[in-house]
Amino acid sequence: MIDTATIWDKCLNDLRYHVKDNVFTMWLRPLSAHQEANALIILAPNDYFVTYIKKNHLHDIQQLVAKHSQGSIEDVIVRVDNVGRDISDSNQMQSGSLFVEDDYSPALTEDNFDNTHNSVAKADIDANMRRAVLAESGDAKSLSYLNPDFTFETFVTGKSNNLAYKACYELGKRQSKNRHNPLFIYGPSGLGKTHLMHSVAHRYLKNNQSFYYFTSEKFINQLVYSLRNNKIEDFKKKIKKVDLLIVDDIHVLAGKTKSSNEFLTLFADFTSGDKQLILASDRHPSQMTEFDERFRSRFSWGLTVAVDPPEIDTRVQILQRKAASYGMSLPKECALFIAQNVVSNVRRLEGALNQVFANANLTGAPITLEMVQYALKDIVAMRVQAVNMDNIRKVVAEYYDITIKDMMGRKRTRSIARPRQIAMALARELTNDSFPEIGQSFGGRDHTTVMHACDKVNQLRAEDPAFDKDYKTLALMLQAA
Repeated sequence: MIDTATIWDKCLNDLRYHVKDNVFTMWLRPLSAHQEANALIILAPNDYFVTYIKKNHLHDIQQLVAKHSQGSIEDVIVRVDNVGRDISDSNQMQSGSLFVEDDYSPALTEDNFDNTHNSVAKADIDANMRRAVLAESGDAKSLSYLNPDFTFETFVTGKSNNLAYKACYELGKRQSKNRHNPLFIYGPSGLGKTHLMHSVAHRYLKNNQSFYYFTSEKFINQLVYSLRNNKIEDFKKKIKKVDLLIVDDIHVLAGKTKSSNEFLTLFADFTSGDKQLILASDRHPSQMTEFDERFRSRFSWGLTVAVDPPEIDTRVQILQRKAASYGMSLPKECALFIAQNVVSNVRRLEGALNQVFANANLTGAPITLEMVQYALKDIVAMRVQAVNMDNIRKVVAEYYDITIKDMMGRKRTRSIARPRQIAMALARELTNDSFPEIGQSFGGRDHTTVMHACDKVNQLRAEDPAFDKDYKTLALMLQAA
């Protein structure tokens, strides 16, 4: 049986490296997929999304689906997720809410708004935006939808996220308000940044304080609507009334001049007085080179904390706690097997667990190590396929912007030698190849060269946190399942 969710995750992972960050976040990440017969059905929020995806990304998606399904999926169909829309319409209003987020409003940007030529699409967009913007009701304190499961009590901590957890937990205390402002949380997708931010918002709500939570695309959507309708001051005035402003995926604002400038005025208001600002991104502010220095420096004014991929002990804890929340028993050896084979992020870890439970429910079989191995055989096979010598060389070369020919050659300049050493160390860690075999794969080098490379990389990882982070990022990219 084809693991459709894993195939689609693989396609999204590949697309992430072929498009700009803001395009991926706004247009591709909201999509979901399932299989019908020999076709992959891509579900989009609305007709405007469908038109955009078909015009700009369908060809690439078709090629990636064929690749990752090994040809077993013959067609790709993009259509509106009507079921998801119905569910959202009935559940999105939170009791006592001043602000209603519409997860299915189109992802407008400053770049594409004026280029929308279809008058029907424009009318639909305006209607959605009017629904999405500022529906007031009384003196309620909650200003946007929160996931009820995203609380501090359900968050699993470990070395990879402990500092971020502590920083957010402190902000959740009324007496600790404004200690770190702004709080900037960064790390790859799917590691728990949103969970932590929702946890802070839940605490604010409990303390009778108000907040706004925005994904960056929602923030841009509403800025565009407000600017177009000469309501920008009203929009900002309403936001400034609250105690806490949270903006997720802040890096998507890069290149949006009007939106960025308006955000700066809000930034100034929420980093002074009794207010609090929390921002999240996929990278450290110093690496957000799309922004000019005034933005990068402001993002770093307060406390900057990383959320890294969870270590194996934390992954096991996450799986066992999630299983307990389902009322299911997950033997430790089964949790360990899943944690060893799904390392990229928490979202995929939970997806693998859901697949195990689905197999157990359908077959009536008890959850044993053999059963888990069978249920996840496709995930394991894809991971093994990804971690090979050719792919290690390719990923490292692209990461450091050198050619594979240089990596295989005899140049000893640091810009070439260091990536070569990292690739050798990764090969030693992630494959079963011996030192001599790795040496042969790197231009016929001696096994002692590989041993020296591994020792050097371990030394640099211990001495240089930035180097260690690059190494972990590369390992994560190669092991993503």
